[in-house]
Amino acid sequence: MAPPPAAGAAAAAAAALGGEPQATTLVKPLTRRGKRALEKRAPKLVEDAKRGLFLFGGATSAVIKDVLTDLHKLKGSEAVKFTRKNDGVKPFEPGGESALEFFSRKSNCSLFALGSHTKKRPHNLTLGRLFDFRLYDAIELGVERHRAIKEFGGAASAQAGNKPAMLFVGERFEGVPEFKLAKSLLLDFFRGLEVRGAPL
Repeated sequence: MAPPPAAGAAAAAAAALGGEPQATTLVKPLTRRGKRALEKRAPKLVEDAKRGLFLFGGATSAVIKDVLTDLHKLKGSEAVKFTRKNDGVKPFEPGGESALEFFSRKSNCSLFALGSHTKKRPHNLTLGRLFDFRLYDAIELGVERHRAIKEFGGAASAQAGNKPAMLFVGERFEGVPEFKLAKSLLLDFFRGLEVRGAPL
């Protein structure tokens, strides 16, 4: 007996992409606690602010540790910071993103910042997004100079919910794909809760 045409087309498309067809499964909760957890992760009319995951790679320099600490402070309450080394997290290598996807699902984060330091790539900062807890896009940045938040006087006492002002100067941020991606990621990273209006 031949499979129905739709199933055959799906299998052919999956085979062309190099994978097997996957059926979506509906997870049914076994306990009330599980039901609450699934309801919390379910789509909402008004989505919560995106949470950020801050983690260290296999080797990390003091500069990158300071950068990640300051970025964590800027993100505020919508941030989760891991303090141990994570050798298996390599978002640009095949299979290296699986640990990152696991951590993001575990901590319910859709953004990540990964700091690492190697001889070929010193003071390396990787920023990225995840969609449905799968790696969507990422950029790799090299940190040349860093000034800590505490060096800026009043900025060290920033309150939760504050948003940094960002200015992107130049036509590159509109025309060059890499710069457009960097702009989009940075704005997405520090967007926070969207406010319709502010009392003046």
